[in-house]
Amino acid sequence: MILINDTIGFIRDLPPSLIQAFTSTLEDSIEANLLLHVIDASDPLLEDKIHIVDQILDQIGAHQPRVLVINKIDIITPSRLKTLKRSFSDAQFLSAQIGE
Repeated sequence: MILINDTIGFIRDLPPSLIQAFTSTLEDSIEANLLLHVIDASDPLLEDKIHIVDQILDQIGAHQPRVLVINKIDIITPSRLKTLKRSFSDAQFLSAQIGE
């Protein structure tokens, strides 16, 4: 079975005190064997959003393996891509647009 949750729509503009109220959207993640955390490479708050999602997953007990997938690498500068690859060396980098 495959389950897809879109969580950033809930988390994006919320102050930290309200984020807790939306952890129920991630509770199904506890039962997954593997979590793919897909995030937009061009998002200026990428690091913050990764941290928030990881923190919430830890809080709800989702401790299974996670793969960070950084998408849309075709719309960032080569310099930004290099920085992201250095910061997130275990991540998978891709672009559906250019087939990378």
